[in-house]
Amino acid sequence: MSHELSKRIANLSPEKRAELLKKMAAQKAVAGNSVQGLIPVQDRSRPLPLSFAQQRLWFIDQLQPGTSLFNVPMAVRLEGALD
Repeated sequence: MSHELSKRIANLSPEKRAELLKKMAAQKAVAGNSVQGLIPVQDRSRPLPLSFAQQRLWFIDQLQPGTSLFNVPMAVRLEGALD
């Protein structure tokens, strides 16, 4: 939790803080009962299906085998600390 958010929560009235905690508990309960957003485990004993992007690349390669027209070469310089 960010420092600013912690400060905002600390400055809430006791009633508002209790209301926030109640809403957070309700959201956690709903999220705990749901598997929405989880990536399902796939059977690795056989080939996995291709993504739409992979299918597109395969199709392009079938039209013009060995071409690199769909590649976009790029270099990016990052400076400073990464978080």
